[in-house]
Amino acid sequence: MTDGNLRESLAAACRHRQLPLLAGSLKELGFREEEKSAVNLIAILEQLGMGILPDLVPAILATPDPDLCLNSLDRLCTAVPSDELLSVLAGPHGRDLLTVLGTSPFLTSILVTQKKLPGRTFQKEWLAAARTEGEMLRELDGRIADDISFEKLQKELRLFKKQEVLRIATRDLCGLGDLATVTGEISALAAASLQKAFQVCGNLLRRQYGAPTPEDNQNGAEAAFTILGMGKLGGRELNFSSDIDLMYFYSPVTGMTTGVTDASGQTSGVIPLHLYFVKLANLITKAISQPTADGFVFRVDLNLRPEGKSGDIAQSCESAEIYYESWGQSWERSALIKARPVAGSIPLGVRLLKKLHPFIFRRYLDFGMIEDLKLMKQKIDGNLERKKEGERNIKLGRGGIREIEFFIQTLQLIHAGKHPELRVRNSLQALRRLEQGKFITAEDHQNLRETYIFLRRVENRLQIFQEQQTHSLPVRAEELRTLARSCGFDDAQSFSVCLEEHRNRVEKIYRGLFFGSEEEQNQHLTEEAFFLLDCDADGDKTSQLLARKGFSVPAAAHKSLLILRDGPPHIWLTAKARRLLARIAPLFVQEILDSPDPETALRNTEDFFTSLRSQTAVFALLAENPKLVHLLVSLFSTSRLLSRFFIEDPAALDALASSAFASFHKERDTLAEELAAAIANCASYEEKLETLRRFRHEEFLRIAINDMQDQASQEEVSEQLSDLADVCLQQAAAIARDELMPRYGLPLCRTSHEENREAAFAVVALGRLGGRELTYHSPLDLIFIFDLDGETSPHPDADPKRFRPQTNQGYFSRLAQRIISILSLRTGLGQVFQIDSRQRPSGHQGPLVSSLSSFARYHQEGAEGWERQALTKARVVCGPDHLRQGIAAVIGDFVYGPPLPENFAAEVIRLREEMALKPGQTKESSIDLKSGRGGLLDVIFLSQYLQIRHGGNRPALRQTNTTSLLKALRDEEILGEEDYRKLSTGYHFLLRLENRLRLLHDRSIDALSDDPGYLTRLALRMGYVEAAGPPAETLMQDYLQATEAIRKIYRRFLAPPQSS
Repeated sequence: MTDGNLRESLAAACRHRQLPLLAGSLKELGFREEEKSAVNLIAILEQLGMGILPDLVPAILATPDPDLCLNSLDRLCTAVPSDELLSVLAGPHGRDLLTVLGTSPFLTSILVTQKKLPGRTFQKEWLAAARTEGEMLRELDGRIADDISFEKLQKELRLFKKQEVLRIATRDLCGLGDLATVTGEISALAAASLQKAFQVCGNLLRRQYGAPTPEDNQNGAEAAFTILGMGKLGGRELNFSSDIDLMYFYSPVTGMTTGVTDASGQTSGVIPLHLYFVKLANLITKAISQPTADGFVFRVDLNLRPEGKSGDIAQSCESAEIYYESWGQSWERSALIKARPVAGSIPLGVRLLKKLHPFIFRRYLDFGMIEDLKLMKQKIDGNLERKKEGERNIKLGRGGIREIEFFIQTLQLIHAGKHPELRVRNSLQALRRLEQGKFITAEDHQNLRETYIFLRRVENRLQIFQEQQTHSLPVRAEELRTLARSCGFDDAQSFSVCLEEHRNRVEKIYRGLFFGSEEEQNQHLTEEAFFLLDCDADGDKTSQLLARKGFSVPAAAHKSLLILRDGPPHIWLTAKARRLLARIAPLFVQEILDSPDPETALRNTEDFFTSLRSQTAVFALLAENPKLVHLLVSLFSTSRLLSRFFIEDPAALDALASSAFASFHKERDTLAEELAAAIANCASYEEKLETLRRFRHEEFLRIAINDMQDQASQEEVSEQLSDLADVCLQQAAAIARDELMPRYGLPLCRTSHEENREAAFAVVALGRLGGRELTYHSPLDLIFIFDLDGETSPHPDADPKRFRPQTNQGYFSRLAQRIISILSLRTGLGQVFQIDSRQRPSGHQGPLVSSLSSFARYHQEGAEGWERQALTKARVVCGPDHLRQGIAAVIGDFVYGPPLPENFAAEVIRLREEMALKPGQTKESSIDLKSGRGGLLDVIFLSQYLQIRHGGNRPALRQTNTTSLLKALRDEEILGEEDYRKLSTGYHFLLRLENRLRLLHDRSIDALSDDPGYLTRLALRMGYVEAAGPPAETLMQDYLQATEAIRKIYRRFLAPPQSS
């Protein structure tokens, strides 16, 4: 039968009330309960008229469940006047009404019982936009007077809930709002309802007990009460049938209510604050959650409060702080991530959560709680397995909503202590922040986001059907088909395929974080690693094995291995710590045996284990990240400097585990922004010093580790170290200025236009920092310059009684001293950088800071010849443009302006030879990378000599960086191509060798030992391999070839006098 014939047959059957014929036509159209639907359709047409039939049936067939839609429309016809219902069906949202009727019996019941809502809800302006919490609260204020009875409050809140849920659900089902908007509106409904309940219930209690008053009530303010929304309410992510998780807190601890005075003057009803707020909390809970003839507003769950069900329903903020600090558990940290003040005193809730931040967001990486989270998830999995509905449950099942939430919250708990941008409550926002911070990949972000939105939409469809708190897919095929169609799919099969794809993606990502396979970790372990940890291993065989592996004292090495197996002596380990240690000990032993220097690796590993203060957390981190064990042992075997970082500060492991280490290069602006953001979160000067040091250490580690892994050239390493020093120096200057401001104010000066302004200040770098050639353990050579003299003036926001006036010279001397102190002061985290200010005008005997005019005068009248050479490296690190330009002009005039003295070359040679002879050394005994024959100084002195000689009329030579200067000398044809290649290649080879020595020895060292074993280990660390010949010999051949070439070129340009 054609569609046209079918419609004609359907119309004829309806006109003549031929139910069998009508049922047959409906079945052919796709109705499942054709007989029931035929009765419904006849009844509808009797109410609304035959005229709607041509448009009505196709529209109904497009709904998720056409049979349900017909039945629901029949119910609605009996409750709503026909003309009103016809108007809605003919209006712009008529099909939306049918979608609601064909999806949710719960919403249909609201439409049938609240007869004014159909006409109001399905108006264009009512469904056009979302409503805010403020808009909802204003409507509640208009509907519910503050002096209303409790019963009336309950009724009005429930009627308002029905109105809003119908509106929000219609927008959701009909695609008029995205997930974030829909869940945000449901959450706003909950918050507005709670706020109104708080206001009315508070008034009701005041009538009985008076106002809640603090014990020390000097300003007449009442005690405050706040309601924290947890879970989905806190994250603005409520479902249609979600519980709302609440916690009630008040402040202060002590006080009484004022009581109520009767006509005779007698006061009654005076009770303690605690009892008053417990009553208030109970009354609010009852107002929201108690089932009445009108239903409930939201189910309320109070089990997340301190001490759970055994804790008081309302507690003081002070007691909450003590509880979480003393007894708070991992799951409570996780729960508090989403905590948000939703009603009552919002400022009190904000203050409380701010005080709880140190508990929620640990400042250092905390992988210890992953074990707790694993146990929690394992319990969930166990429950699912017993209930046999794991694949049906989209929340708790495999690849479900709970796995996504666990994934997000765990990464927040791990990283948000140091990255405040991750402290967001909403899951989708948190995912976005995690992707922006490179804690997850863009692909994982997209997969998790799409799956979360998909599953939450399905969850909403499940719950809106009958307002049931369910997360399980229907068992019956027809119900699954209805669900699929309500989610936008044509049939159940396509829905199921899509669901499975989403689940698989989440499961893979989730298990990659939580369930790293121990079998996979152990695949590369040898029998030797397990044998050395075996309690029953034969002692002689153990010693023989260790000797073969290169340990000079096998017995001592075996004792050290026992520390890896059993933990440090005299330190008690928990059962959890021992389980974790048993997992990671074989990994450490294998990596030590495979390292280039097993003895050094074991010694540093033992020191690291002995230094631990929080064994469980660190062991958990290493167990979850076996690649960290490999990286850590490789550092322990190759670098004393990097080993010391972790031995002295095991918390540095959080940086090593951070995804920020994955890439070597960071732009200077990025470093500056990250450091400024970290400092901005500090509350005290001491905290700023600690944050500055930790930032420097973590970035230093990032650079050094990537350097050790040959991820960057020597030039890139020096640039990154220099950028790090620059931003630390700039931040130190800002911290110092802020610290001086309350007492010494701001330095002012008078310009040529007779205007007062703040005097400018600049920090000039010389030496390796000036040339952006910093290496490990290089000090920062600095001079400090300000522009104009004057005096300080108090800052307008400072206490004038503390102000102590200073000359600008005195102020900037204090500022420079404070900068040096900030950078060089040793704390528990060490120092930021060592500072050397001896290259300032007049050296130690001169003032620490100079005005620009005195700086210029000194270099016009009293500067020595070597200072001309030193200032070729001068670079202004921080300071305003006009002062930078003034300093550059003075330096340019001094370095390149005056004619060269006749003995200039001889003087350069003399200075070079003086630097070659260190105390206790002779020319013959030194193998010095820097000062020795053909060393780094040969390249630096030669290039600076040529720079000064030719730079006066060749501006391209005015480079501070040696590599850039060599290129410029080649481009200007002062150096030939072959000379340039030999100088550049040799210079970078020596720099790389120097850096490896400093990483190895953890000190500023330039001398090579001639011990063959030492040279072999050094060569292996630099990447030399046995296949190319003996590593030590090959290294020394390369060294001699580079230095001979450099010295030959140096002598050609700078021939020593005949007397030499």
